[in-house]
Amino acid sequence: MSQFNPGGPAIATVFTKIGCLQIMRHLMLFGDASIDGADRPVNRLGELMLLANEFILPEPAFKSPQASNLELLLSFLPIWDVCNPRELAYSLSRMFTILTEILPGTDREVQRLTSRLGMDTTRIVVDDLPLNDFIAVVFGLYSYGRTMVIPEQAVFDVNKVFSRVGSPTDILGNLVKKRALTISEFRELLRGGNPCEFKTFVDEIRRRAFVSESLNIFRKFPFLQLAPDRALILDLQFLVELLTSGVYWSIFDRLPTNRRDTFRELWGRLFELYSVNLLKKFYPKTSGILSSDLQYEGGQIDALLDFGGEVLILEIKASLLTEPAKRTVNSTEFVRDFNRKFVQNEKGSPKAILQLVSSCKALENGGIRTATKPSRIYPIFISDEPGVETFFFNAYMNEIFQKELPARSTIQPITVMSINELEEALPYVAENAFGWTELLQSRFNALGVGPTSVHQAIYDLCRSKGLPSLRNQAIRAEFDKVWAIISSRYKPTAA
Repeated sequence: MSQFNPGGPAIATVFTKIGCLQIMRHLMLFGDASIDGADRPVNRLGELMLLANEFILPEPAFKSPQASNLELLLSFLPIWDVCNPRELAYSLSRMFTILTEILPGTDREVQRLTSRLGMDTTRIVVDDLPLNDFIAVVFGLYSYGRTMVIPEQAVFDVNKVFSRVGSPTDILGNLVKKRALTISEFRELLRGGNPCEFKTFVDEIRRRAFVSESLNIFRKFPFLQLAPDRALILDLQFLVELLTSGVYWSIFDRLPTNRRDTFRELWGRLFELYSVNLLKKFYPKTSGILSSDLQYEGGQIDALLDFGGEVLILEIKASLLTEPAKRTVNSTEFVRDFNRKFVQNEKGSPKAILQLVSSCKALENGGIRTATKPSRIYPIFISDEPGVETFFFNAYMNEIFQKELPARSTIQPITVMSINELEEALPYVAENAFGWTELLQSRFNALGVGPTSVHQAIYDLCRSKGLPSLRNQAIRAEFDKVWAIISSRYKPTAA
């Protein structure tokens, strides 16, 4: 390892995050406090941690060099969102905008669904804390964790960690109460009713079950309770996820099961409104480029960008893949959920792919009017699911999309973007660093769509053109609102 010196932005990784979490789990379940650590050399522990990396994922989904796009994407999907965390400034601002501006707004569909839920849209509570308090305390603890110099600082005292900035102790105490478990509580959840025996350990290693059976327990509970007022931060990424996806799941989990489908429907509408409103900030009405909620005979288009010769049709969906579909490397489970969320649901209603096929055909055949007849139509799917960025996900989706198209068509391969990628791309195309056509075409090849994500395409274009990194200023304005709330909670106390 001492001779391995990667160039460029790469770093040498020995212990993976998930491997270390798996070691933590196994120590909680199978560790023996009676064993004297002095009898166990450090290099032996290192070897065990390295071995843990080899037993994370199930066996590869493919068995030959001629692997399909589906087999390849399943090999990366189970840990993609863990190894590729979301852009905090974007995802936090998005969540805040949705909950504080769009949810209590005047959209009739949102009002209908919140009424059905009996939701008070002016008072959002997360983990028994008002939204602003929740955001402030989690962000504050995340900031504290980012400044850690030695591992011991991962342990914090609820009564002391924010004593110099005057943050109320009870708010942090409530967060820890909801999101921390003791060793015995972790053990009970992690063992899943199985005995903590060597036979069980061997079976789990053989099945490589950590990602599918235990990972989300650490995501839900990123603290270890050591004493009534002392806790350990187990993972900073999982802590900060409480501010983004954790907010959604906290609200979802509090609802009775018979109301959760309504909340999913509500979130889908909120997500669509957020995405369209974001587009409007870059393509105002006076530009004549953006149309939204466009009705045509046989369907509806969430958003359309008309550049004359090129037209972009955007379908926007908040649907998330289920955990079994994501984590198990099971093609049957994945395809079933993928089809239900992105092709056609159980009731036979078309979803993202078939909706885009319909709207693109309507535009190509003259059923939708644009400034001029386009020479190229670009279908784009915007998703709240981070897994769509996985290697080969877009390539697999395009396989299905192409089967529905006529032999000769102006309709281009489908492009899949996470919402984070849309937020990332907008400032570049708005400032003409590169255009939509250049970005999208850079991802196409003779087989359809390349294996990498839109984020990778943006990175490659920036490098080839020598472009500086551009931030989304529309989102920056929203983040400033969040930052004002956070900073108001942390003011140095008088000496």
